[in-house]
Amino acid sequence: MNRTWYGLVLLAALAPACQTAGPKASPAPPAPLPDLLRPYEGASRVLVHKGDEPALNLVAGASLAGDCDVAVGVRRVAFEKGTARFALESLGLPKVGERGVRCRRLEPAIQLVFTGFPSGPATPEVTARIDEVLLSPDAYLRAKGIAFDRPPGEAPSEVASQQSDANEGERRLARAVVAWPRRLLSVDATYHGPSKVHFDRLVEVEAVVGTDGRLHRPRVKTSLDPPHEAAVLGVLPFWRFEPARRADAPVGARVSLELSLRGY
Repeated sequence: MNRTWYGLVLLAALAPACQTAGPKASPAPPAPLPDLLRPYEGASRVLVHKGDEPALNLVAGASLAGDCDVAVGVRRVAFEKGTARFALESLGLPKVGERGVRCRRLEPAIQLVFTGFPSGPATPEVTARIDEVLLSPDAYLRAKGIAFDRPPGEAPSEVASQQSDANEGERRLARAVVAWPRRLLSVDATYHGPSKVHFDRLVEVEAVVGTDGRLHRPRVKTSLDPPHEAAVLGVLPFWRFEPARRADAPVGARVSLELSLRGY
């Protein structure tokens, strides 16, 4: 009888545990991204000073120093409880004119975290701080003392060209050109492959420099594997030019360009 009574007591003690056991609750979905931060997702930016660090935790108001500027693609953004988190992919090394940057090493991915903001909704204070560290190509040029204020435009329907395959219309426009495109900002591409084979290859690209100072209709002329070609095409949105000019106005120009593709 005592053994039966003991068993009943044990079952009663275990019952609450059995009732609470079961599949764990699914994690809460991430907080919706504030409207002010949506433009950063998928953007092409330049991470200034600290592109050779795999992880950065920046307190609001802190200053940065360093020589390593890196062109990055913003892959993910999150904002919650006064903290903004960015997952960045390294794309290449920027060059203003002929002056490049120096980095101790290159990180394929960088985690960038901003802390110390108010816990409420994202404000212009948040984006202003982010824009001090993640610069648009135009803002990067301004930080280097070069004014560039041309808004994005459509690819020109007529272009000048001195290429060997230029048609008569392109050659006719070329005869009126008094200044050909001048490169202001370029980016040499980097590729982080699974084999981690180091290489440095010169790549030829043909594209149209529009009157907006940007590249349109790019075409990689050097034979590359698809992942390497994607790495080259991924840095071309950063490039900026002083467009070609006729005596009276800017004009689109089809040109050949060269850039380095480095594998790490």
